[in-house]
Amino acid sequence: MTRTLRRVATTTALALALALALVPTGALARTPNYTWQMFRETNQARMNHSVGRLDRAYRLTDAATKHARAMARRGSLFHTSGPSRYNVRCRAWGENVGYTTGDVADLQRAFMKSPSHRRHVLDRTFSRVAVGSATDDRGRLYVTLFFCT
Repeated sequence: MTRTLRRVATTTALALALALALVPTGALARTPNYTWQMFRETNQARMNHSVGRLDRAYRLTDAATKHARAMARRGSLFHTSGPSRYNVRCRAWGENVGYTTGDVADLQRAFMKSPSHRRHVLDRTFSRVAVGSATDDRGRLYVTLFFCT
């Protein structure tokens, strides 16, 4: 009887360990990549208006992400002081910040309805963009875009 109980306990423990090992992988696979989605939405808006694609501004991506996280922590939107804060030189600079309780497409639509945000998205002067995103504990998505040439 004890041999059978040990076998059942061992089998149950192995099944539980295997199930728990698989949960994070599955959860991570379903986590949206908001930063990539916003980059795609921004370039799609530019293509829809016959404006060239933006390349990724890799040197500014960490700064954009940190800024989005700071906004999510505070629960409010705010702008930065510009590229000099990040030891980056840009001939032209633009910055869009926003948040949504919806999805990335909702935020992009809001940017395109706002004259100043739309101007940044469609400005032919810009050749690169850094995108950062973060969510707060209520599920709101905060996004920072740094446009640069």
